[in-house]
Parts: sequence; C-alpha cells; structure tokens
Amino acid sequence: MSLTTAGKTPGPVRFYLACDHHGCTTHTTFDLVIPDPGPSRDDDLWGHLLHHTYTATPHIEELGWSYIHGNGYTCPTHRVPALPSAS
Repeated sequence: MSLTTAGKTPGPVRFYLACDHHGCTTHTTFDLVIPDPGPSRDDDLWGHLLHHTYTATPHIEELGWSYIHGNGYTCPTHRVPALPSAS
C-alpha cells in the first residue's frame, strides 16, 4: 500500500499517496485537518492505525483515486471502473 501520513490527530495531517499500478510513478500529496483523535492504541490498535485512512477515503475518491483490496491504490489513469450492480 502506498498511503502514508505525517501528522497527529486531532490536527493537520499530510497524506502521501502513490499509485501501486506496476510501473506507474504517479503520486500526490494533500493535507486534511482531522478534528477527531480516533480510538486510542490501547482500546483499538487497528482502528487507531487506520483512523487517518478512514477519514481521508472520501477525499481520495474525489481526487479520482481508488483502492483495490490486495492491489493497493490506483491513480485516475489506472483506476478500474466499478462493476455494475446485480439488480
């Protein structure tokens, strides 16, 4: 996965995002102010570690990036369209 952060919540957090598509060198950086500190490390380790990502997901999608489980983040150029729903 190529999403890393710098900063501590609550407060400003800088996100570094790189495309995980083979051979792609696209990357972006953005800042978000996250007012919620999230769960403590002692209460919920995974929630603590992933709090930044959960908060940034809507912004990442607005930028045209997507996350594919098992493959990582893809830039708008390599984004795979969503499959149609089976209704």
